[in-house]
Amino acid sequence: MDQDLKRIASELRLPQDSRERIRTQLASCQRQQEDIPMKKTLLKTRIPLIAAAVILAMAFTLTAGAVAVQFFRNDIIVDSRDEIPDPADHDTAPSGVAVTEPNGNPPFPLEQIIESRRFKSDGWLSNETINGGIVTEYFEWDQMEVLSDDPALRSRRVTREDGAEKLEYTAENPVSLVDTLTGRVTFDLSWMGEHYDYVPDANFSCVVSDKAGQYVGDFFTALYAKKDGSGYIDIDISNLAEADHWAQGYIVDGSYETAYYYTSADGYEFLIRMHNGNVWVDCSTRHTTVSIYGAYLTSDEIEDILDNLQLSIQE
Repeated sequence: MDQDLKRIASELRLPQDSRERIRTQLASCQRQQEDIPMKKTLLKTRIPLIAAAVILAMAFTLTAGAVAVQFFRNDIIVDSRDEIPDPADHDTAPSGVAVTEPNGNPPFPLEQIIESRRFKSDGWLSNETINGGIVTEYFEWDQMEVLSDDPALRSRRVTREDGAEKLEYTAENPVSLVDTLTGRVTFDLSWMGEHYDYVPDANFSCVVSDKAGQYVGDFFTALYAKKDGSGYIDIDISNLAEADHWAQGYIVDGSYETAYYYTSADGYEFLIRMHNGNVWVDCSTRHTTVSIYGAYLTSDEIEDILDNLQLSIQE
């Protein structure tokens, strides 16, 4: 029964505008709740109450006709492509739509992921590794200055001629990177470190500012492996000052082996998709994206990670 209740959101089919208003109300409740730790076992016992609260929120939203700004921008699960709206038919619809589906390939081997993720650390003293960014306008860079080459926490300043700047960091342990971010998104990796093995030097963060010194965005990524070596977890978190260009994504039910919504203990809605050993987990808001790509993980393992991340997003 617990599994059915956890996936209740994927069984409810509401009009898009109603679903968005409900999401916003739930996000508002999360921001107002007291910060009291709750064990997952206790959370499961309260799922029927949560489901009842959702039903009440549905009733209130549909009768009151309130207009609210959508907080979560995750892909929307639909029964068929016929349910995907044409943006031209709705004044308030996003600028475009996209349909997400798996390619069917199995996960990349961990060794291949590690080689790719250690690119920055391995080339820390080289100008050949300075390019890259979280928005296309800030992808190309001209030069860099190494501030520290200590494996515990490397740092360097990357610049270009127009005055834009990117502070880059890599670390043996991803925990060392958390404080390099701006605080617009906060999270805790303590539980991850206890239950999974971090991959040394496969962890990276950066903060980008424009030519006037104004914040553009920050990015964090960390790689963990299961202790028995049977799978891995790649965590990516990004925040952008400007995020107005948005295409709503859709998923046709049944295109993935598993696709459902899960609300974490912190009150954030995640879309979990699983197919052929791959796991994709996303929580998207206007400015922030929290993504997890995993290999050979169960639903319970993913939900445990989300419940212990202690995520907080400042929009």
